[in-house]
Amino acid sequence: MTFSINSLVPELWCSDFEASLKFYTEILGFNVAQRRSTDTHAYLSLQGSQIMIAWWDHDGTWEPLGPEPLEWPYGRGINFQFMVKNVREIHTAVLAAGLKPFLELNTRSIWRTDQMDERTQFMLLDPDGYLLRFTEVDSSRPVEQSDIEKLERFYIKRT
Repeated sequence: MTFSINSLVPELWCSDFEASLKFYTEILGFNVAQRRSTDTHAYLSLQGSQIMIAWWDHDGTWEPLGPEPLEWPYGRGINFQFMVKNVREIHTAVLAAGLKPFLELNTRSIWRTDQMDERTQFMLLDPDGYLLRFTEVDSSRPVEQSDIEKLERFYIKRT
């Protein structure tokens, strides 16, 4: 089967490529979709989602983000959501590896414009501080007027 690259694939810079590769593949269950030999760059996939991880030698010929050095946590200001079909299994694997989730496993209603989803999710920091959210849709139903009113009250209160 040919590997098809998604139209948007975030590339995450790593401080330790092998540690990140092990984290994503052995703990979280990502597959290596593409990697050349021992190159410190790989496409990873999980149930249709794709990311790249990379480590580049900072020798002056290639600086990924300009002249400023990266500082942990690398992923400030963003989280990556992975829609999966086995969030509880992934969460169990995270705990078995001795990792502490950033946000524990929880279930909540999420508005998707055309429907309400009941989702179970948790969040985890990768070795370089990228925030990862793993989410599973447990059920869906039509949006009701009471949902819209509840959301409006929530967002009005926050502004």
